[in-house]
Amino acid sequence: MWSARSIAAAGPPDWVGAPTWESLSRDDGTDHAARGAGWCHRGWGEDAEGPSGEVDEPLDEIDRLDAVEYAAFMAEVYDALDGRGRDLPARELHGGLAEARAALGRAALSAEETVTVLDDALVEAIESVGRLATQLGAVGFTLAREAAARGLHQDVALSLTDWLRVRCPWLSTQDAAQITDVVRACESPATAAIGDAVASGSVPVHRAALVARTMRRLESSLDTSQQEAYTQIATRAAAQADLSDRDLARVCHQLVEDLLHEAKPGERERAAHELRSVTARRVGPGLTRFTVDAPDGVAATINGVLTSALAAPAPVKDANGHVLEPDTRTPTQRRFDALATTIGRGIGHPGAPPSTARATVLLVIPFDPKRGVPCGPATTATGDYVPPRQAAELGCTADITPVWLAADGAPLALGRESRYASPAQWKALAVRDGGCSFPGCTALPQWCDSHHLDHWARGGRTDVDRMTLLCGRHHTHVHQHDLTATVNGGTLTWHL
Repeated sequence: MWSARSIAAAGPPDWVGAPTWESLSRDDGTDHAARGAGWCHRGWGEDAEGPSGEVDEPLDEIDRLDAVEYAAFMAEVYDALDGRGRDLPARELHGGLAEARAALGRAALSAEETVTVLDDALVEAIESVGRLATQLGAVGFTLAREAAARGLHQDVALSLTDWLRVRCPWLSTQDAAQITDVVRACESPATAAIGDAVASGSVPVHRAALVARTMRRLESSLDTSQQEAYTQIATRAAAQADLSDRDLARVCHQLVEDLLHEAKPGERERAAHELRSVTARRVGPGLTRFTVDAPDGVAATINGVLTSALAAPAPVKDANGHVLEPDTRTPTQRRFDALATTIGRGIGHPGAPPSTARATVLLVIPFDPKRGVPCGPATTATGDYVPPRQAAELGCTADITPVWLAADGAPLALGRESRYASPAQWKALAVRDGGCSFPGCTALPQWCDSHHLDHWARGGRTDVDRMTLLCGRHHTHVHQHDLTATVNGGTLTWHL
């Protein structure tokens, strides 16, 4: 094998144009021979045979090095050159890319020429293209990671995704976002292995991005060692060429399910809350697919909308109730219309408080009068499970009618429309609290709900002096930790 010392012995290279290994060769009597555009093994001539008995072509010896060996080899070269080759990495990068473009130009065939390629050769060429695409993705990712570390995108006030699109206009937004996802994963030592797998060429960018997004969702529910273990499992799966993208998605989904199943009840609720998400993906012109991961409590609310009267068939009838035109919508279309109607009503008056329910959902909640708290899981009319603390929260503000039951099953209280703050009360709360009242929160009033300081099921009143505004995040936090507050005149104090 060539050593870095033997290369350095040739003296500083004379760079001319795009660098090649030929520019490092010297005819100075040393025990190496330069042939063509690359180095040859000591003592090998024009027709010399390599270790395999075959005649080695230029650069074959170096080409046989894997990424780790090549990096070590080049590090030895830089050290041997003693600072004289500081620009070698940049010249190698640009020279290598220039040579790659030239080589791909040779592989470009016209439609007439492609017809003459035999089946086996065509299949082999397609497989080679796939491998080259992965290698090119690895190079692009490595450069993007370094650009992000230097903050090049921040210098022009752009996100990394937008900066990549500006520098590479042919790069789709989805591709740029996937690179960004993997770059973000590299910011944490626990998930940096995802980026390392892409840089080594063992995992394509789009598969690594799926792993990175999964780990980002799980991040708040795992400690460092767990993150590393989950990352290794998912990354190894992504590196398996015989595992389809769909199967990889199942692996990632299974990691989420395992986390929820292994967690204790209280931890499970917190994990489910952290895993909440909505993603959007264009499936065609004019059509977008939304995927919603909702904790059980919110899922019950959504299911209530999807199974409410808004989703029932609505045929056209005459004054006598006779059907003139049947409802030709499919069940899935009716559920979509119900959801869209509910959202439309909610955003129709963006500054208005949630003073009236927009869909009727019955939530049956077991209740312990002695302790004044829910004493078990709640259920909806469709059988959906809702954890106790989420049930208490939903009974306070969501578009749900809570039915509190005693131990013998007798209803203790039925939710009433008056449990919501009236528009006038909500405005008074907005003036007094100025937004979310939780210490340190800056959420504006229009992003807040009215919260009973005394739980509705415990006899709480819908009065301004016993209510406050909370944003969705802190409303959940207050219910999860059963926090209390007092009002003194126009000042509200939380007891944390």
